[in-house]
Amino acid sequence: MLFYSILISLVMVVPGDLVISEIMYNPDGPTLGIDDQYEWIELCNIGAAPLQLDGMMLSDGGNQLFLESYTLEPMFRVIVAADGVSFTEAYGTGIAIVPWDGIWTKLSNSSDTLLLYSSSGGVLDELIYSDTWGLADGDTTRSEADGRGSSLEKIILGADNTEGNWAPSIDWACPGTDPETGDPVCWGTPGYVNSVE
Repeated sequence: MLFYSILISLVMVVPGDLVISEIMYNPDGPTLGIDDQYEWIELCNIGAAPLQLDGMMLSDGGNQLFLESYTLEPMFRVIVAADGVSFTEAYGTGIAIVPWDGIWTKLSNSSDTLLLYSSSGGVLDELIYSDTWGLADGDTTRSEADGRGSSLEKIILGADNTEGNWAPSIDWACPGTDPETGDPVCWGTPGYVNSVE
């Protein structure tokens, strides 16, 4: 009976348990690299039980990728990286990455829809973002998350994916430097608590 309960807790995922918590949709090219190698998506288990990610799908409505076997413990995070080798070179080996199969869900630099499906095909989370999200007051050009080094982070993980609940990351260790200005460039907080939570 105990084994059956554990098995159910690893298989039955309901909307709200697993959320898209952070995305790097437009990496800073001069200091990080090209989109196809350095884009990534962070997932967080905000439910009460471990979740088995095997068979779950991420899609932009076109390309589809399927997550492989990985058990995500409650309140832990895992990264779905466009290219695992490039991600590790940039961020180190201490951040969990879930393997996947399929075609990378290329994240548009302007606006896009990102869907997370359960292994049974139900929608677990949906994020429709825009490059205008996170514009600083008075800034009419672009957000810090739009190619300026920051990621786009969710503020309240259990709340809706509205513009006001997402913001550019603000306090990573800033491992890069802008070659034009010399300013530190931050690359998000993958695998860690969001800087805006």
